[in-house]
Amino acid sequence: MARCAKSFALLKWLNLPLFEAFAQHVLSRAQSVAMSDLCNVLLAFARLNFRPEQEEAFFNLVHEKLGSQLADLDPALQVDVLWALCVLQQARASELQAVLRPELHTQFLGDRSPRGQSTLQKLLHINATARLEHPEYAGPLLPATALDPGPPAPERKVTPLQKELQETLKGLLGGADRGRFSVATQYGWVLDAEVLLDAEGQFLPLRDFVAPHLSPPSGGQLPPPTAKRLAFLRWEFSNFASRSKDLLGRFVLARRHVLAAGFLVVDVPYYEWLELRSEWQKAAYLKDKMRKSVAEELAK
Repeated sequence: MARCAKSFALLKWLNLPLFEAFAQHVLSRAQSVAMSDLCNVLLAFARLNFRPEQEEAFFNLVHEKLGSQLADLDPALQVDVLWALCVLQQARASELQAVLRPELHTQFLGDRSPRGQSTLQKLLHINATARLEHPEYAGPLLPATALDPGPPAPERKVTPLQKELQETLKGLLGGADRGRFSVATQYGWVLDAEVLLDAEGQFLPLRDFVAPHLSPPSGGQLPPPTAKRLAFLRWEFSNFASRSKDLLGRFVLARRHVLAAGFLVVDVPYYEWLELRSEWQKAAYLKDKMRKSVAEELAK
């Protein structure tokens, strides 16, 4: 059962009847289901941002099992499981505390191996969930030193969408100080770009104002009360579950965190960008997206 769930998750194929069946293979064996099976199913669900019909019963079972066995799991698996619960908006304060305690997370802070870096990245996302989505959470949290992304990693091959988005936005800004690109945040996510708009929709120079999302946070003055901070997030073909326009769980979590951090999000999915042929169309598209983001916020 668990091996099948992992396989379908890796294929990014969301087969609803099959995944509902997995949730039912779990509930019907509530007392005897192995923890390894439960973890694998949970990770598969999180990858695809899938919630079963009997959501409450399923997650009650998950929490019941974790309450007695979470601390016995391999530390990296503890992080994986809680990260999955964060994706699915099911993490509880006691579980956050268990994984964010120094006794567990310090072993990953200096680990430069690929697996260690992946685990640290998930710890940043868990830490962000605790800070941004659980206002009642009293700690512990990762130390400030862990939130600094450090020197940028070697740049992967720039995608056509990434290159065109940055070039088009730079043309709109009219000045290098009016936007940031490839912005590494203390939440473990990288924004494709950010801008700050005043009440008239004009770009403000970012370096003049505080940026609490950076690590360490930059100084400067508070932006005007009516200013809006916008984050541009591009969504490539690989960010979606196949044969759909539904983001995979990891990217749903990213978008949620960026919103919770006080940004208005400008989504730039590949399937919309491919419709744009000229530079004028691309610029008009971004302007319209920004206007809509601000208008939706003002309408709340």
